[in-house]
Amino acid sequence: MKLTAAVLSCALCVAGSAGGAWFSRPEEPDYAAMLNAAADVYAVADSKGEPTRLYAATAPTQDSVAAVQRIPASAAQLPWNISVSYSLDGPNVSADEIANASGLVGVHVTVRPMGGANHAANRTMPVAAFTIPTQVADDVSADSNVSVSTQDTNTLIAAAGQAGTPLEFSCYMNAKHFTMSSIALAALPSAIDGDITQLTSTASTLVDSLTDAGSGEHQQLINQLKALRANEEQLAQTVTSERAATHKQTFQNYMAAYVSSYTTHLSGSIGTSTQLPALVGTAGELSGDTPLAQAVLDLANAVNNVSAAHMHDGAVDALDEVIRRIQQQGTTGLIDDLTKEAAEEATKGAKQYSAGQSQLSAAMIPYSMKYTDVYTANLSALTGGTSANASAYAQQAIGETNSSDELKDSQAKVDAAMAALATACEHTGKSQALKQILLRFSNQFEGGSITSAKTMQSTSSDSAVHLLTQGLADSQAESFYGKAKAAQAKRKAAIARKKAQAAQQQQSQDSNASLVDDTMSMSASDVMSYANGLTSALGGGKSDSSAGAGSGSSASTNTTDDAAARQGTEKDETDAAPILFGFSQSDSGGTLLTHDMSTLIAETVEIGDAGQLIAQAVSRLNLAAVSQRSSARASAYLLVIPTV
Repeated sequence: MKLTAAVLSCALCVAGSAGGAWFSRPEEPDYAAMLNAAADVYAVADSKGEPTRLYAATAPTQDSVAAVQRIPASAAQLPWNISVSYSLDGPNVSADEIANASGLVGVHVTVRPMGGANHAANRTMPVAAFTIPTQVADDVSADSNVSVSTQDTNTLIAAAGQAGTPLEFSCYMNAKHFTMSSIALAALPSAIDGDITQLTSTASTLVDSLTDAGSGEHQQLINQLKALRANEEQLAQTVTSERAATHKQTFQNYMAAYVSSYTTHLSGSIGTSTQLPALVGTAGELSGDTPLAQAVLDLANAVNNVSAAHMHDGAVDALDEVIRRIQQQGTTGLIDDLTKEAAEEATKGAKQYSAGQSQLSAAMIPYSMKYTDVYTANLSALTGGTSANASAYAQQAIGETNSSDELKDSQAKVDAAMAALATACEHTGKSQALKQILLRFSNQFEGGSITSAKTMQSTSSDSAVHLLTQGLADSQAESFYGKAKAAQAKRKAAIARKKAQAAQQQQSQDSNASLVDDTMSMSASDVMSYANGLTSALGGGKSDSSAGAGSGSSASTNTTDDAAARQGTEKDETDAAPILFGFSQSDSGGTLLTHDMSTLIAETVEIGDAGQLIAQAVSRLNLAAVSQRSSARASAYLLVIPTV
């Protein structure tokens, strides 16, 4: 067998070296001709701003849609080059530094014409546009040549230039946790109306050539997802509002219990700043069966609950994304994509919540110390500086302290930590929602991996075992390892099938059931780190900076997965990202190479979004004033540039 293979290999080499027609290298496609025939050219840039590939589309006719060719980026030079820089509170910073930053943010865009054999930049005009969520900043200002307008929940920034002439503009805003969309750059010939309509229309359907989008068969699924989104939006509003009010009251109750305890330990002349001996006495009541210890636990639960309420915001984001992707790309490959994204969001949520706990712990101790200073001064003024009968004036001093401007800086740090916890829970909620969507609607998705819930439902345990142990030689399959692998595969198949069936039964019984579990619980031992931190700050005990008042280092959502883990059942592996490129077993027993289309789909979806952005920008700009008419034909271009 080896000799036959070797002889065949030599024969192939000889045929190839002899210039045999069978193994001759195919001619390089005539990319120049493809580009010359293209009415529209699209590209998505990489992190360095360089296009990865081009999509060249011919003009659609009355009887046919636009034909699309994928072309290497090296085959042509785009007519325009764009660069983006950022500033924060004055100095320029990198994209990594500006992401999620707060302060005076500046975005500076420069678009320059590029040379080339046909000087296409001289026959096209640049239009650049991007959006900033209004929740990030709703007070955007920009140069005089820039249009700033509100589009739903986003602020649209757009500008247009002259053919062959550089375009530069800047915009500024007071941002909180800054983020922005990718920048869409269009290069339009002078026939504006027709060019932009064709450019954006083709962009929106570009993904159809890769997927089953546009067929209309997914409308029922989209309607179900939209109903769930409306329900999650309502829950996000009501649950967050209710829990925010509860947290505010519980926070005040905690501070009242804290300084009330402190008051009982005051002695002699009060003074106008914190009395450390009294504070040491208070620290002793932060643990054990005391009103102050209970107030700490109540606050911890209130913090976790108001943070968890933001899981509904994450669910809304998940549903928005899934609906948009189905509308634009159908359900092709959606199972694998969403499984991978759910795992990534779960990891982000866990890491950010842990960081938020540390941030809250670091903010609460100085806040409490500042609060005690202000309270002591107020109490001293009410009592005439003596501790005698100080408890009678405690509530009045607390009221004056709560309304004091002296706490603003310390309160801002606590609020920032709370915002970080809320953001972390949005990621966790998005992860939970994506998993539930996969389970509830897996039978309506197509193109999932062989280990998806859909497959596990539609195959027997034996079939699932075969799928999950594929690639093992017969001798391996009969070994201890192979049998253990088969047993593990059978357990995984049963768990996946059981989860999917339970989720689909819940969906059939209550189509508006929330996709997330927004409850959290923790024990008293989880929240005592604040007490330890305060005691350490006063010279005793050990500090645990991993958590603080209102946070718990081991807080977790009460999901069925966690319950299963606590009961020692099969470990939940839904956070494991799937392998999207590899070998799969066909029905006939042959081995097929499965190609990952996610990169191309993601690019074409981005291009479709950019086309909509440019269409909105053109409607806001007076392009007739800057249009330059030319008799020479020029293609229209649309480039997507990633930002932060």
